[in-house]
Amino acid sequence: MTKFMVRCKKKAIQELPNNKSGVYIIKNHNGTNMYAGVATRAKVQQQLETHFHDGEHYIPGAWIEFHQCQNITEANALLDKILAHQTPTYQ
Repeated sequence: MTKFMVRCKKKAIQELPNNKSGVYIIKNHNGTNMYAGVATRAKVQQQLETHFHDGEHYIPGAWIEFHQCQNITEANALLDKILAHQTPTYQ
């Protein structure tokens, strides 16, 4: 499993790998888990961009933590583990 940390900007999201499924966590400037979800292979950028309604910064100061997994089963298991320890502000 590979972990990436990028700013919550469209340009940064475009640079994330898209070849495997993964779990993404949107964190605010304090590191609080705001939202967590799973993105399937070949749809990582598309899934993350659903959080942008207008402009380049949907959540100013936010970060995206992305854990690339080997398959969707591993991604779903990781998401369950994350949610068991950290309840996101928005679900």
